[in-house]
Amino acid sequence: MLKIALVGCGKIADQHVQAIRRIPDCIIVGLCDRELLMARQLAERFGINACFSDLHEMLEMTRPDVVHITTPPQSHYPLARECLQEGIHVYLEKPFTVTADEAESLIQLADRKNVRITAGHNLQFTLEMLAMRRLVNEGFLGGKPIHVESYFSYDLGDRSYAGTFLGNQQHWVRQLPGQLLHNIISHGVARLAEFLDAEVADVIAIADQSPGLRGFGRNDVQDELRVLIRDNSGMTAFFCFSTQVRGLNQLRIYGPAGSITADIITGTVVRNPNRSYKSYLTYFIPPLRTAKEHFRNAGRNVANFARRRLYQDFGMKELIERFYNSVRKGDPLPIPYREILLTARIMDKIFAQVYPAQGQRSEIRSRKSDVSGQRADVVRDSRIADLRSGVAV
Repeated sequence: MLKIALVGCGKIADQHVQAIRRIPDCIIVGLCDRELLMARQLAERFGINACFSDLHEMLEMTRPDVVHITTPPQSHYPLARECLQEGIHVYLEKPFTVTADEAESLIQLADRKNVRITAGHNLQFTLEMLAMRRLVNEGFLGGKPIHVESYFSYDLGDRSYAGTFLGNQQHWVRQLPGQLLHNIISHGVARLAEFLDAEVADVIAIADQSPGLRGFGRNDVQDELRVLIRDNSGMTAFFCFSTQVRGLNQLRIYGPAGSITADIITGTVVRNPNRSYKSYLTYFIPPLRTAKEHFRNAGRNVANFARRRLYQDFGMKELIERFYNSVRKGDPLPIPYREILLTARIMDKIFAQVYPAQGQRSEIRSRKSDVSGQRADVVRDSRIADLRSGVAV
């Protein structure tokens, strides 16, 4: 039986608990939040007994095998570091860390402690993304991908949501190097990192503020982002994030023999072979083939619904289960460390262009975090005190 604990009992924690309970031979042994009431409310909703407001106390009392960290990003590094130091495996919600330096530090520590860590890029494991990956592995593209595009939209909802962080300069979202973008775009960037080389030669980012956000009277927060990327092999990628375009969440991957479009919103995978046809057949056969692809997707979705595999959090459950299997059985990590690091590095490069002043402050914070971590190896009581104040909702 794998013992699981959660740190951070905000909204996303409910999804984690639901996903964990779909996985056999797991038990949630503890919940932790700086605001104890949040932990107790989550515990009441799901019938969990042990609640804590102190991370160290929870680890000592419950001895979990895996800890899920679902707090704001600024606390990810110190909290994950504490768990890894104790020999505990860590599932770290997105964004993995605030900076790439922090991400590399955690991965190196996990290796030294012979434990495992993963990032909460659950949209990599939806049914359509798994189907897309199978097609790539089977050679549908006809070779290595030439170009990849990732589109990610986000609905800010009513004015109350955006107003919460726009009106408070000290809100944790405003303190991130990439502000609103930093808390969201890792899902879309991670899809590109899967196919790009470990090092990228060029990252060109442009950002703007949508008219909707401009209506709040704040011009220092960007919510429209376009990014061009080229890796050292010459492969190119494009990333689009928007709060104006609704219902857009896709990955498009192009190869020598064809292309594939995976649509996370509709749960579809459309195959597009690169073929030429004589004369007017060009106007008839491709549309019919595309229609056939959509009928095939509809049938597959009906079958998955009947088999109870078509539900909102399938990707999270799949990622968590694969991570647990890597812990229990020694299976490969669901997300290679190379991809986690590349995602973090690309994000660093984006935010350095979009928010240069924020990036400089983040670099200073990253250095301080690393120094604190080194001191913590020697002065344990000081580290514990810092972590007690770092657990966030």
